[in-house]
This record gives sequence, C-alpha cells and structure tokens, in this order.
Amino acid sequence: MSLLTRYITKEIVTMSVVISVILLLVVGSSRFAYFLSLAVAGELNAQAVLVVIVNLLPAYLSNLLPMGTFIGVMVALGRLSVDNELVVLSANGISQARLVRMVAVPVTGLACAVLLLSTVIAPHTSRIVEEVLYIQSHSSEFDSIVAGKFQGNGSRQAVYAQSLSDDKSKLHNVFIYTNANGQLPIIIKAATATQYYDNEYQAKYLLLENGSRMQVADNQQNVSLTIFQQMAMQLLDTEVEVDITQSFTIPTSELLVSSQANHRAQLYWRLSLPLMTLIISLTAIALSQVNPRQGRFARLLPALVLFLGYLSLLMRFRDQIELGMVGAEFNLMALHAGFLLLGLWLLFGKQLWFGPRLVRGKA
Repeated sequence: MSLLTRYITKEIVTMSVVISVILLLVVGSSRFAYFLSLAVAGELNAQAVLVVIVNLLPAYLSNLLPMGTFIGVMVALGRLSVDNELVVLSANGISQARLVRMVAVPVTGLACAVLLLSTVIAPHTSRIVEEVLYIQSHSSEFDSIVAGKFQGNGSRQAVYAQSLSDDKSKLHNVFIYTNANGQLPIIIKAATATQYYDNEYQAKYLLLENGSRMQVADNQQNVSLTIFQQMAMQLLDTEVEVDITQSFTIPTSELLVSSQANHRAQLYWRLSLPLMTLIISLTAIALSQVNPRQGRFARLLPALVLFLGYLSLLMRFRDQIELGMVGAEFNLMALHAGFLLLGLWLLFGKQLWFGPRLVRGKA
C-alpha cells in the first residue's frame, strides 16, 4: 500500500468511525432510554438492561455504518478538495480512476465490517436481546422489587411492598395483582411475604402470611374473598422455554436455504447493506469534489437526500419481498444497479462524453 493510499485510508476510516459512533448515540439514545425506563419500572433488572444495550450495538452499527461511511468519504475528500490537495494529486498524474481505487481500499474494509455485522454478529446478538426480553417478560417481578413503588407489567402482574427487611428477604404490607394468561384478575394483600425454593417440587414460591385473596369469580363480576394465615404462591421460574421466531434473529445460514418470503426479505436486506456501502461510495467520491470557494459541506445536504432516497427505496423493496409481491426482488437488484450506474456516470460521465470533443476543439 502506497503512502498516499494509507493517508486517504486513515482519513476516511477515522471520519467514518467517528460519524458512525455519533449516529449511534443519536439514534440509539431513545431506545436505550426506553430500556432504562423499563428497569426503573421494575420490568427489567439492571443486569438485563446492560445485556440488552450491549447486544443492540451490532444491529444498530450494521444499519448506521453504511451512512457513516458515505458521510465519512464526503467529509474526508471534501477537506482534501477544499485544501486543493486533490488538485495537486491530479496535477501529479493521479487520475479519477486511480483515486477511486485508493478510496476503494478503506471502503471495502468498512463494507466487509458491515457484512460481518449484518450476517453474523447482529443476528446472534439480536437473538440474545430477544431471549433476555422474553425471559424477563415471563419471569417474576419479585426479584427486582423496590419498596414503596408499584412494579411489573400492569397487563399481567403488578406488585407493591411498603417496605423490605434489612436483608431484603422479606416484604412487608404486600399488594399483588395478577391477570396471567388473560384469566380473571386476582388481588392479594398480605402482611408479609417471603420467597423460598421448594426442593420437593423444584419450584420457587412466595409465602404470604396474614392476608386476603380476592378474585372475580365469573363474568357477572361476582367476587370471592378468602382470608388466610399462610398461603404459598408459585412464582414463574426464569428457566422458561424461549420461543423466538423473528426473522432478524435467524442465522444467515438458515436464511440461505429458506423459501419463506420474510426470510428471503431478511437475507436480501443483510446482503444489501454492505453492497450499498460500496455502491454509494462512488457517488460520495464524485460529490465531494467541490470548488474551494464552496466549502467542504456544500454538497453534503443533497448527497444525504440521495442516500436517504436509496435507503428508503431499499427498505420499501424489502417490505415488498416480505409481502411476496411479484417482481420485488428484481426491483431491489435494479435499484443497486441504477445507483451503481449513477455513481459511475458522476465520476466518469463527463470524461466519456465531453473528453474527445474538448481534445478536438483544442486541436
């Protein structure tokens, strides 16, 4: 690798990574805040939130790195253009084609990173996220109880304890609302509650003492009330059978042999992300070469509009493939081919069409 290629590679990779991280913070912050709010509400424990956020990063990066690469090429080459470095390169015999080959080195590396993220890492980590969320939604809220606060999923179970013992093993003045599996709701109140594990039945229980159990008996809203001194309530175990069927969690090797429409759509999407990274970089090279008086960001806004148009059409055709629409796969391939031709025309079109005329005119 020549010194010039290393220089351009460093500029593009640095800018692409920085911009991708910024996009990740902007786009992912709202999603991360959502999971933190679930932790505050008691629907997720702190460890689960950390696992979810860490494993969401590859999926977000696989979608944001193509845009980061596009903007990185625009900004890096735009600076070289404004500083007249591209003019110096051209004066020293560096043609447009050679510039494209030099830029292709870092862009290809970034595209390979996108390919690895979208086809291998992101599906695996996305499945981990879905498994954690599934287990948390099917497990007891008692493990993360906070004194003086209602916690849990209101549609399934809500728990309140006025206070906890010093060792957090016993709850005082407990209120429990359950509506599991759409059954008639149950309201339980107890003076104290303690968790314990029954070795005989291999299950976790909550021992309630000195309380009452109220249940709506039928659809006519008749209520049955039971007063108890002690009552054991079985808790859902965290070792639940996980049932994850979303296509974005399925390994790419399984998508390759699947004929289901949603699986085909997911496969095309994963392969399109690195391909888009390569194709759109041609447009970025062309649009980044500006007049020094215009500034390096002169064409950034129209370039972003072009990129977002590419991305929105890609998502639209992916949805059409998922719906099984005829010709959707051809439309997606034609989209890639169209933007490839657009990039080549922006880079070499003027040379191909006007170069010979200019030569004859000078003669």
